[in-house]
Order: sequence, then structure tokens, then C-alpha cells
Amino acid sequence: MSPEGGVVQIPAILKGDQQPPSDSSLGSKDYSKPPVAVILGAAFDDQGTEVMMKAAAGIKPIPWLRPDVSRPAPPLAPEYGKALVARIKALLAQLEKEGKMNEEKVHWY
Repeated sequence: MSPEGGVVQIPAILKGDQQPPSDSSLGSKDYSKPPVAVILGAAFDDQGTEVMMKAAAGIKPIPWLRPDVSRPAPPLAPEYGKALVARIKALLAQLEKEGKMNEEKVHWY
């Protein structure tokens, strides 16, 4: 939920730690499948993203996805989540098709 938490949690998850340190009750806590991307919400700015990416650099190269806030989206409600999930799925499909799933860089959804 914060860059400080991400600096600790993301590297542990990318390394395959089955019990990464977390003070959050969010998420499934099922770490049996390795992640294919790091997906961030709009609360994470450039600086926070950079700090987390540096902490995870070289562990497992996967794309980092951030929302393109210049693109229109529905207001915060169930439709908002559905719209962003559709954009994320489309971007992941595009990255896979283009062979870019091992690029350790930011892609905008």
C-alpha cells in the first residue's frame, strides 16, 4: 500500500518467498504462482515507483504497469474497476504478443 512496503514486499514475492513480510490484510496470500507483472494503482507516483523498481531490480524481470491517468475512466464505482481490469488485460496480452513480458520497465495502462 506504500512505496516503503513495496520495497520490502515486492522483492520477496519476486524471489518466490511464500511468506513475504506484510502488515496488510489485502490480497489472497496465495504465493504459489510467480507473478507475471507488478500492477500499481494511481496512488503511486514516479518517485515511489522508481524506489520500488530499484529495490526489485534484477530479481525477476517483469513489466511494471501503471495507470495512464490522462485516459478517461469511469468514476470510482464498480465500473471503474471493470474498466481498469479490461485495460490491464489488454496491455498484458499486447506485451505477451510483442515478447515484452521480461522487460523490467514501466508500461502504461
